[in-house]
Amino acid sequence: MARSNTGTCELCKRQTSKSQMTRHIATCASSHDSAGPEQMIVQIRIDAADEPRYWLHVEARSDASLDQLDSLLRRVWLECCGHMSAFWVGQSELPKRAKIGSTLRRKGLKFTYEYDFGSTTTLTGHVLGSRSGCLGRAATRLLARNDAPEWTCEACSRPAVIVCPFCIDSGPCLFCEAHAQEHPCAKEEVYLPVVNSPRMGVCGYVG
Repeated sequence: MARSNTGTCELCKRQTSKSQMTRHIATCASSHDSAGPEQMIVQIRIDAADEPRYWLHVEARSDASLDQLDSLLRRVWLECCGHMSAFWVGQSELPKRAKIGSTLRRKGLKFTYEYDFGSTTTLTGHVLGSRSGCLGRAATRLLARNDAPEWTCEACSRPAVIVCPFCIDSGPCLFCEAHAQEHPCAKEEVYLPVVNSPRMGVCGYVG
């Protein structure tokens, strides 16, 4: 079982709760801007659709494309085999070349993101607002992310380090090193590492 719902600011390394992080980054982000001309920056919270203990705060220049936001999500949380992905607002798919300032700028807007249309990882996004600032040459920036949940072995109380993808939907799947070797799937050589991502145990994702 996972017991963590704290996160760490990537800018100042402060650790706080998920509920308090939004207030923290509202002031911390601007204090870590680069020197240069200011422009509109959009701040967004991303959550795993089925597991709220996984979350990110990100921001992007208004002239950044959805494709650039997609690249950040892949780098931080998702990329394993170059799968396809898509952004949705309601039932409408957004073109990846579209600018964030014209598609995701409205405060309170909610959207969906899907990675891999076979073994799909679904994320939900919530636009927190916008501000004036400078990210320098970067189009997007990771502001904060959840601390790694503390998963325990399902056969003992030690920390889990292995996940069995064959059993993730049907039975015990999280094990310490010792009990992983006793699991019936050990001989299949399909184990994946426990990682801080909603894609843990899916496809070939190793973090």
